[in-house]
Amino acid sequence: MKLTVYERITLQNLLPKESDYITLKLVRKLREALSFSEKEIAEIEFKTHWRCPKCEKVELATDAIKCVECDVYMTSGGQVSWDEDKAQKGIKDVHIGDKMLALCETTLKKLSDSNKLTEQHMSLYEKFIKAEDE
Repeated sequence: MKLTVYERITLQNLLPKESDYITLKLVRKLREALSFSEKEIAEIEFKTHWRCPKCEKVELATDAIKCVECDVYMTSGGQVSWDEDKAQKGIKDVHIGDKMLALCETTLKKLSDSNKLTEQHMSLYEKFIKAEDE
């Protein structure tokens, strides 16, 4: 299945953190398949959002940086961004086995059924659920 940078990140966040042993082994393999190589990270120009713990200033950089004003290392804000034009290189054909395919479909259906599906899930929903319906 061809997945964009955004879909790869979103799908990783949908995968369970707890389950039975076999499922977690398969989830780990899928996470690895969805992950980004160092080459991809450089090509796509991923940048982390860094925040100064003292003055709350935010900067974008590839590596940890010091706040110029406070002279302390900034901490990761947990967000990343990338060059959208270069992200086309990040489209990856990811093999998703039957059990993981079913897990993704079930997770997305549950989100939809409980009215917790968000816009960030839409393209994945269309790829996993709409493809199944057609």
